[in-house]
Amino acid sequence: MKKHFIQGSQVIKGFIGTWRKRFRDYVNQCLTSGFIPHTFRPLQFLGKYLAKLWMFIQVGRIRVIGAENLKPQGRVIFCPNHSSMFDAPVIFSIMKRYPRYMTAYEEMRGLAGLKAVVMGAFGCFAVDRSRGKTVLEPAINVLLKGDPLVIFPEGKISGTGEYLPFKKGSALIAIGACEQLNHKEKVGIVPIHICFHGRDAATAAGPYGAMGFKWRKGATVTVGKPIWIHDLAPLTPENVTDQVRQAITEQVCPTTSLPSVS
Repeated sequence: MKKHFIQGSQVIKGFIGTWRKRFRDYVNQCLTSGFIPHTFRPLQFLGKYLAKLWMFIQVGRIRVIGAENLKPQGRVIFCPNHSSMFDAPVIFSIMKRYPRYMTAYEEMRGLAGLKAVVMGAFGCFAVDRSRGKTVLEPAINVLLKGDPLVIFPEGKISGTGEYLPFKKGSALIAIGACEQLNHKEKVGIVPIHICFHGRDAATAAGPYGAMGFKWRKGATVTVGKPIWIHDLAPLTPENVTDQVRQAITEQVCPTTSLPSVS
């Protein structure tokens, strides 16, 4: 009897050890720049409505202008400005589809690896901003498979509310997908402007606890018409990025602005 008990304990320990290794290996993959994790649709569905509730509590009413542009025909990248930690959950809460979110791998760390797995299941995938090229091909493949992307072209939060320089990553991905489709299918970028009416510069970078209810004056999200890649000339990353930047920065908002000229 004792022998069987010991053998059973060893089997259980072996199973737990194997599970832990698989879990740790998957966590490491989820934190690898360019790895595309498995999504879990029920969790995405639940997460969307939890994000709506969360944003109502901490931000207030979110008004969406141009909501029809959230579900365009074709392969698209959604590009919002980035002025707070609330930007990602705001976008998550208003989406009509279930995009993939390019996320700084530092944001996916924590909770003994559980954060990386859960965020991956929501649709996030990691990017090492110091090695941006590692995500180009995987992101192009996401578009080719038909999943939309969400990319913050400024790359990081602007604490002051002034727009940071727009990076060319979303343009390179869109152009790459368009070329692989031989320009026969529509590929576009949807510019999005988020305007928080109660923006608090001191807490813009979080944490959420410090942001508290200081931001609870609502927000307006303006979703622009898609910028279709095949319509642009010259078709260069610089021109595409300029078009996206202009569409976002031309929006009037008291808490975001162009950089001051000294």
